Amino acid sequence: MPDQLRDRFDALRSAVERTEAAGLHDVRVRRTRRARTRLVAGSAAAVAAFALAGVVVLPQLQADNNTTSAGGAQVLSDADEALGSGSTGTDDQAAEQIPDEGAAEVPPAEQAPPEDAAGGPFAVTVESLLTWDDIEAVGETGSGALPYGASLVFPPLCGSGNSYQQYSVPVAVYSAAWELSDARLDQAAIEYESDQQAVDAMTQLVETSQSCPLANEFASIQFVGSDAGVGSEIAFFDLLLESGQDGSVMTAAISVTRIANVLVEVVLTPDGPLVADADSRSRALAQASVDRIVAIG
Repeated sequence: MPDQLRDRFDALRSAVERTEAAGLHDVRVRRTRRARTRLVAGSAAAVAAFALAGVVVLPQLQADNNTTSAGGAQVLSDADEALGSGSTGTDDQAAEQIPDEGAAEVPPAEQAPPEDAAGGPFAVTVESLLTWDDIEAVGETGSGALPYGASLVFPPLCGSGNSYQQYSVPVAVYSAAWELSDARLDQAAIEYESDQQAVDAMTQLVETSQSCPLANEFASIQFVGSDAGVGSEIAFFDLLLESGQDGSVMTAAISVTRIANVLVEVVLTPDGPLVADADSRSRALAQASVDRIVAIG
């Protein structure tokens, strides 16, 4: 019996496969075809999706390796296209940061002149001189201002006609004199057109005092030294004055101080042979003179 059933089923299956009418076999074939078509379509969509994803993802992968984002790469590409060159954004930025050296240069005609070539900052007047209160403030005592006028004391040297020429012909000179307890005090404020002219005048005083120390048969000068202790610089001299009667020698202490375009001469002429504490007193009076000029302006 089972063999007969098997034979009948085989015959039925063979008949169904050979028939042109729609049946189970056609249904299976169509189902298989649809499944294959769906699989092919799905595969194509997946490939297309991966391809599209690759276009977007690849710049990001490159960014991870080159520290450049996809958006940044687009910006650089646009910038290169706009510039019409193959330069990178980094090069462009560096080129913008480098200043034009030629543009930074100022033509010589437009440059400010050196400070020494300009007029000095101080214009001396009679008010630039010390007052008796200033003199007493540094510890000096005496009867005060002398009733007669004063003049430059530093003697003419090396053929100079007078003290004015020895000081290199300044533009203005104001002087005064006072009687102290043991000496006579002379002070002069001497103005030049520039700082450099004042420097040159000071240099000439020092040089000529060493090359031509003899003023005349009764007077000579010695350069003692200089430093920057007062004003811009201060120089010290000893003026040796010989008496024509007994041959005794009196030594006057001279200090010349420079502040910008002004020289200040301070002279202590002793009542006896020497001035007591000449150095410290000369410095104190010179400093007071500088302070006065600065205060007056």
